[in-house]
Amino acid sequence: MVRNLSLKNSVIILMLSGSSFVLTGCPGIGDRGRHDETIPAVRNGKDICFPVTHSKGYVPTYLSINLRDTPPKAQRNRIVGDINFLNDKLCLSPAEFEPAENKEYIVKFILKKTTGDDSIRSFVVGVKVSGGHVEGFPLNESEISRMQKTND
Repeated sequence: MVRNLSLKNSVIILMLSGSSFVLTGCPGIGDRGRHDETIPAVRNGKDICFPVTHSKGYVPTYLSINLRDTPPKAQRNRIVGDINFLNDKLCLSPAEFEPAENKEYIVKFILKKTTGDDSIRSFVVGVKVSGGHVEGFPLNESEISRMQKTND
């Protein structure tokens, strides 16, 4: 009787384990966390530019420019197709982005690979103009997704 009960419990545990794997599946590409990159902003004439290393083969697909602390529902986001790289820099004209003096902006953009795999790169940049010069500022944890550092 005891042996029969133990076998029954083992079968139930095995079935539950197997069914949970079938129901949840294996982690796929969409299940992996992506971490944002951050880069400096620079002025190139009247444009605000973002120098992106290893930009070959990528195109911008998403752009968000908002004042810092703008609530998510009030943020302006758009799908882009009219912005391109020039000499490894993603440049925004004054018509697209003309930051006001001493205001802090969060600029987010996503790049997608044009060939091969569907890999994407996500960028978040803090931009401020002070005395006519473009500056960056540190982003807090709610503004950027970073890789967790471990103490080994």
